[in-house]
Amino acid sequence: MNQKDWTTVPVLPCKAIGETLLFWENLGFTITYRQDRPYQYGVVERNGHQLHFVRVKGAETGYAGCLIMVDDVKKVHSDFCEALRTRLGRVPNTGVPRISRMRPGQSRFTITDVSENSVIVIQMGEKDQVEYEDADPATLTPLQKAMSLALRLRDFKEDYPAALKVLDTAIGKMGDGETEADQAKAEGIRDSLINLID
Repeated sequence: MNQKDWTTVPVLPCKAIGETLLFWENLGFTITYRQDRPYQYGVVERNGHQLHFVRVKGAETGYAGCLIMVDDVKKVHSDFCEALRTRLGRVPNTGVPRISRMRPGQSRFTITDVSENSVIVIQMGEKDQVEYEDADPATLTPLQKAMSLALRLRDFKEDYPAALKVLDTAIGKMGDGETEADQAKAEGIRDSLINLID
């Protein structure tokens, strides 16, 4: 495989995103991304090289993760599943180790290894940026914001109960300004989360 087809970015644990980003900024890095909810996440960059950080409660416990950005996430998922099927006789989707399922339209999946390290494989390109990072603009309706947060929780953290709770709350408080298309999309995401929890 051509080495330029993949980019690997380690995600490092931190106790507080603000203090961590400030420290690296003081060393000459530029803060290129910061997220405070639904969990703290940040990126610093210098000379084209990035460091990614996530706040982890009890960071000293040894949590570690990594992002792999690829040109064709569906093919990579298929290749990994086939390798697991060949070597293990099955594709583990729960427990440890596991590989998360790919849903239609999804641009990432997570591999959890035997040490419980999370490796998130992400489709390179603008769609992923919009889908996961564009959750805060004032132009989004409450339901659209809830869907974006639920997708982050589902696909980055594999926290299906929290994602379901976010959607249930938004659906319960849904006002007249939500479109039928968004309501149907929210229900579809909700149904997929229920299947993942069961």
